[in-house]
Amino acid sequence: MVAFSLALVAVGLIGGFGAAKLADDPHTAKPELLVGTVTWSNDETRSIAFEEDGALRGPLDGDTIYSVIAESWQDVRGTLHHDGTYPTCLVGEENEPDSMDRHRVELEVLHRDTRARPQHIAVHVHCLD
Repeated sequence: MVAFSLALVAVGLIGGFGAAKLADDPHTAKPELLVGTVTWSNDETRSIAFEEDGALRGPLDGDTIYSVIAESWQDVRGTLHHDGTYPTCLVGEENEPDSMDRHRVELEVLHRDTRARPQHIAVHVHCLD
């Protein structure tokens, strides 16, 4: 009976360890939630320059450029759009792909470290203004 109980405890520990290991799978990407201001946007390249609230930048730091791959986005009223369009708060004037309008957004982002330079990818955009 004691051996059986020890066996159950061992199986529980191994199973729990396996579940914890699966939850921490290094091949699973978890987006980071950022809030800040888009200072430049190009709807043709789906690229934005983004300044995170509270981030300290040095005088020689360049803009942090994000690729917007979001197929869905959320407008100011909270309505979700799943049609693959570019978020309206990032679009420039008619026939102008660039916008320098400063818009507040909430981004869900992934960061990819490459040898050349880090890549920043926005997987969801929520327009705040």
